[in-house]
Amino acid sequence: MITPSPALPIAVPLVAAAFLAGLRKFLRRWLADLIATATAAANLWLCTALLRASWHSNIVYWFGNWFPRGRMVVGIGFEVDPVGAGLATLACLLTLLGFIYSWRITDSGRDLFQPLMLIFMAAMCGFAMTADLFNLFVFFELMSTAAFALCGLKTHEPAPLQGAFNFAVTNTVGAFLILTGIALVYAVTGALNMAQIGFLLGSRHDLLVIAAAAFLCSGFLIKAAIAPFHFWLPDAHSVAPTPVCVLFSGLMVELGAFAVLRMTSVMFGQSLLQPHSAFRATLLLLGSLTVVWGGLMCFAEHHLKRVLAFSTISHGGAMLLGVAIGTPAAITGWLTYLFAHAMAKAGLFFTAGILLHRLQSMSEPQLFKRGRPLRFTAVLWLLGGIALAALPPFGLSNGEDLIESATHAHAIHLWVTLMFFFTSAMTGAAVFRVGMRVFFGLGDAGPADRAAKIDEAPDGPEEQHHIPARMFLPAALCIALSAAPAYIPGFGRWFFNAAHRFLAQSLYIARIYAQPVHYVLPPAPHSDLGSTLMHGAIAVVCALLLASWAVFHLALPRGFRGATHLEGPMFPLRKLQSGHPGDYVVWCMVGFVLLGGCLFLLP
Repeated sequence: MITPSPALPIAVPLVAAAFLAGLRKFLRRWLADLIATATAAANLWLCTALLRASWHSNIVYWFGNWFPRGRMVVGIGFEVDPVGAGLATLACLLTLLGFIYSWRITDSGRDLFQPLMLIFMAAMCGFAMTADLFNLFVFFELMSTAAFALCGLKTHEPAPLQGAFNFAVTNTVGAFLILTGIALVYAVTGALNMAQIGFLLGSRHDLLVIAAAAFLCSGFLIKAAIAPFHFWLPDAHSVAPTPVCVLFSGLMVELGAFAVLRMTSVMFGQSLLQPHSAFRATLLLLGSLTVVWGGLMCFAEHHLKRVLAFSTISHGGAMLLGVAIGTPAAITGWLTYLFAHAMAKAGLFFTAGILLHRLQSMSEPQLFKRGRPLRFTAVLWLLGGIALAALPPFGLSNGEDLIESATHAHAIHLWVTLMFFFTSAMTGAAVFRVGMRVFFGLGDAGPADRAAKIDEAPDGPEEQHHIPARMFLPAALCIALSAAPAYIPGFGRWFFNAAHRFLAQSLYIARIYAQPVHYVLPPAPHSDLGSTLMHGAIAVVCALLLASWAVFHLALPRGFRGATHLEGPMFPLRKLQSGHPGDYVVWCMVGFVLLGGCLFLLP
């Protein structure tokens, strides 16, 4: 099999985007959709070929053939490993499914939807594969710029414009933090290639290195929507067109955690990542805070896209726990969890988009009983809820078990187990509650919070009285793929191989300098099926009980109606989710001070 150039997954969609943007006035809608879909399919093939080629050895590509001179890296390069190529492949797959779903339906932005989606896909591919720190920032900015525009495509509505503005302000703050961190790293090392930086830093652990790490990690944790950096995400993810929500929650947020892990494993692998370092403890603290905050707000919301957005926050915190543990077994679990979450969440967003297309609303109270005729849509929604609750065979259960097993010998094992149980139960309960009210008409319509009263215009130009079959295909495929880690032979071994090589700083550095390297892959960890099944079953039962408690609370004695406090006012957390970008910037600074203070003060 011929190995394509790693530059092609970035160049091809950018060229296609320029073509579509320049000729959009002269192209029929079906032709623009065809070109965009074909480009995404071609990019999927390119990234799959790179993933296959990188399986045995990382692929290094130097733009303009500017190879290193001795230990000095002169040019800009890509280093493609299985994790980076896999994330690029996932980006292309979600984009392709988004184009299939939106074929001749999503008309927001006066035909700019397809070019912006292609630019977004190209930026995510470059972000996952670049070996240059400043280039990582460039792709971060390209990804963010396309995301801002995609979020605000529905220019005739105020909510998308406000969400896009909040998104732009907070993520621009993140960009300034990243750029400051890059400047500090360059001041210390005089280098921008991540492998060269890691070689030059070695085990150096002074205040300048700590400050650089704090700036860089804070910037990318804003993109990852980790509390208290997360306030922008529900405002943005809940108002974008459905295919855009799929990319936002399915991969863009996870790329923030990927960047933190890439930098810390390659650049700060010897200086910050001791087994009991302050950095790991800080990530565990932030991840736990995010799990609880996102889970509570997920259950409190009654706008379907905001429910899923807060679910993404809670699951993002759970994934950060795996990043904080940082062992090959934990990163194997993180990769499994990331893939399964991306598929399950994409399937749920596609299903929510079907409801919006057919019933013209995203408000749980407004949709009460109206989904009864949509039986196949109900099946997809409930299967997505079961996937989020981490019941086998869905892959979130495998990821949870691998991350938990990596902490068996540590005091944090019980705490990590409780955090995963909390996010599974709370997010699953929120999805089940929506399903009970919308598709089965059980209980009452539920409280109408402020967000649920702000209804959303459909992605299409007019009311639709039928659902095209092609809209079901992406949702069904995503839900099915979320169970792939349990059914595809060797899936766990592939992830473990990718995780072990991803964490091997010496391997990454040696490939940049074209040096031979030998490493021995230890035995892959295995999930305990009995334990995984028990944890998943308990989480699903608790989620169903909590959802039933909320739906049937009026039939209970007054002293047993506590669930209404969870899905109702939640005033302290709701007040913080104010919608004002100035408030969000303040919380970003609070998070930066918290992260930096922990790195400086903890031993």
